[in-house]
Amino acid sequence: MCGPLCAIGIAGGLGLSKLLGIDDLTLGIWIGALILSFSVQFNRFLVKRKKNFPYSFWVIFVGTWFLSFLPIWSQLTWGGPQSFCGFPRVIFGSFVGMAVLYFSDWVNNKIIKRHRKVYFPYQRTIIPIVCLILVSLLVETYLC
Repeated sequence: MCGPLCAIGIAGGLGLSKLLGIDDLTLGIWIGALILSFSVQFNRFLVKRKKNFPYSFWVIFVGTWFLSFLPIWSQLTWGGPQSFCGFPRVIFGSFVGMAVLYFSDWVNNKIIKRHRKVYFPYQRTIIPIVCLILVSLLVETYLC
């Protein structure tokens, strides 16, 4: 499972993003998208191998989320000026990133089903990434 490796990457990414001047809210957007994407893909892997179980996606999703943020949990600021809507900036950003990835994929699937075609190569990958980039730019420009 990606849990410990993702946690090390997130902790290192937070430190590096501070050096580069990237806000934790923006970094959280990409972390949340990574967590959701990993959970979906790992659950599909289990389904394909017939190793899934009831609520397997949710177990994977919640487990990955906690394993990703557990190592930095004591360093997170709840409330106060370093938080956003009462949540630590990276945690709130992860929820935003998951929502952006989910809805961009949902809209993309609706477009494909309605018109019965994919408009350009790698559309299923490019549309969510472009949406994440746009939201990240909006957040960095107007909220940070």
